[in-house]
Parts: sequence; structure tokens; C-alpha cells
Amino acid sequence: MFYKQLDSGKYRYFEKYFDEKRNKWRQVTVTLKSKSRVAQSEAKNRLARKIEQSKKVPTANEIQEQIVQNKTVQEIYEEWVVIRKQDVKPASFVAEQISLKGFIEKFSKYKVSEVTTADIQSYLMELDIANSTRKNRRIYIRILFKYAENIGYIDSNPADKVVLPKVRLEIETLERANEKFLSKEEMSSVLIFCKSYKKNIRYTLAMEFIFLTGCRFGEFASIRYQDVDFKNKLLRIDHTLEYRVAKYDDRVIQTPKTVGSIRTISLSNRCLEIIDYFQKNCLDDKFVFVNAVGGIFRQPVFYKFICDNCQKVLGNERKYGIHLLRHSHVSLLVELGVPIKAIMERVGHRDESITLRIYSHISGTIKNEISQKLNEINL
Repeated sequence: MFYKQLDSGKYRYFEKYFDEKRNKWRQVTVTLKSKSRVAQSEAKNRLARKIEQSKKVPTANEIQEQIVQNKTVQEIYEEWVVIRKQDVKPASFVAEQISLKGFIEKFSKYKVSEVTTADIQSYLMELDIANSTRKNRRIYIRILFKYAENIGYIDSNPADKVVLPKVRLEIETLERANEKFLSKEEMSSVLIFCKSYKKNIRYTLAMEFIFLTGCRFGEFASIRYQDVDFKNKLLRIDHTLEYRVAKYDDRVIQTPKTVGSIRTISLSNRCLEIIDYFQKNCLDDKFVFVNAVGGIFRQPVFYKFICDNCQKVLGNERKYGIHLLRHSHVSLLVELGVPIKAIMERVGHRDESITLRIYSHISGTIKNEISQKLNEINL
């Protein structure tokens, strides 16, 4: 310690010390009226206290580390969604947020560094959902924590080591799979009913068109006249209507979900007749399939039309919907003996396992053919 007299007559006492956290020499001071032994002793005590207090002041790195450690799941989520929204298609983004909603609500106030593998596993196992849905929830949670890991908020991803039951094809699952399609006879009976009772002709024809092409609803609703090659009987599918996140009449067109969804498919004569009907009764010079007022098909309205009429004809034991028609198209192709690779290309599936998993059922006609062929074998 040393001191010097100021112009005011007071004395300023100095003490240097080495700050190990900052790795440099620092200095503290106090000012007293005297340089007596008592004053010097007082100065020494005050300087010691100042040094002790100074050592407790966190460094910039410690402050940043504390901020990181105190980050909550909600704060991480809010950071992540800004980036995630730009990475995926709007519909996929909405689906992810719906899947994560329950997890975020439960863990929003948790510090992200305190969420454990056991926490995530307990949350997922407590949900009353199918194992396949549980697996998808874990995927989204894992993506969220991967962001936190990459940024440096956590050292490892707690979702990586979550152990879930394997997705098994149980008897009930297989039975449900067999219910997710209409045979051509069932489709025919529904169409006859709709025409006989003069149901909405545009929805009736749309239902038939999807059954004959296997288009997804977004692909179907975005078909333009320029996409149809009438001479060669071809339809180019390279875009989709984003109907889930936009206002209906905004007609937001975007690229398909995957590259494999971009394709050119052949059209039957009946498909061309359906397109011809819409062209002759044209209410929009660009889009083919529009409703009675020239707007794009409302997905909920079309869905209800399919459900109501299928239930009246086929009963309410099954769940009906737009995607059922796409399933039915694949089942029809299987029944016609079309190779799995050709089916994949037609419906826009890039991964063979998807087609095999979703359409693992075999219709009654195919089963009978197998039985007949086996009966012809003599060993």
C-alpha cells in the first residue's frame, strides 16, 4: 500500500493486486483526511474489502455463461422458430409447432440446461398416443435441442438417448390399414349415388379424379390448364397449393415437399373428360378445379362431402377423407399388377419403404389370384 497527498489536503491510499480471473494487475483506492497510523490502518482495511468485492464481480465471460445457463426452454424455442420457419415448408412448420405445443407448455419455464433425457422420456411415454406419433414427437423435440446444442446452450442433446417402444405392426394396425382404401366397386357405388341424387357435380368429379390419379389435395387444387398435355394425355405435377397456412383465395403456390414429388403422370381418357367438363364450365382461366363460384376448393368442405356421401353408401365403420382416395389409387394400381417402383413414381414417393409401409395391405382380388395360382402348382 502507498499513498499520496491531494491538492485538497486529503490523502489517497493505493493498493495493487493481481486479478486471476482477468489475468491482469488492477488497483483500488480510498481517500481519507489523515496519514496517521490509525488512518493508514483504516485505509488498509477498506482496501482489503474493496479487493475482495472486486474479485466477486463476474467477468464478461461469466456473465455470458450465466445468461446461457439461465436460458429457458421457452426462450430457446422462440429463437429456434425464427430460423426453423425459414428452413421448412409452411405446412411442415405448422405441423411441427402443433406437435411441440404440449412439450413447450409443460417445459417452458425449465432451464434448457436442466432438461434431462428422463424428463423427455417420461413426457413422451405419458402421452396417450400411438407409438408412431410418439416417435414423431421425439424427432421434433430432438431438432429443437439440437439447435440449443449447436449454439452452445447445452453440452449434449438430451433427446438423443430417449428410448421408445418400437413401432410394431399389431393386428389392429393391420386391420386399420386395410380400411384405408376403397375398392373400385366401392368407389363406383359412391359416384353413382352422388350422380343419382344430384350431389355437387364439381366435388363428385374431383373425388373421381383424385381416385384415378392419386394426387395429394394440394397438388390437385393447384392444377392449371398449362400443366395438362391434352395431346399426349399427360399431367405435370411440379407445384402444390399451400392451403393450410394461407387464406384460401390467396392461392399460394409453392414447390412440392420433396424433389420426388415432382413428376409427370399419364392421364386416362376419363381424367381428360373430367378436365374437359371443368374447361367447358370454366369459372377460372388459370386453375382447373374450382368450386361453383370460381374459388379454389375448400379442403374442409370437400372433406365433409367425401365423408358424408361415403358414409351414406358404405356405412360409418371406416374413416373417410381426401387422403383415402390417394390410398385407394395405390391399392388400385397394386390390383392391376403395376410394379412398386412405377407406383412410387406415379404418386410421388421417393422412399420405397413409405409406399410399402403405408400400402402394405393386399385387396381381396389379389388374395384370390394368389390362391388360384397356388392351387395350380403340383409338386
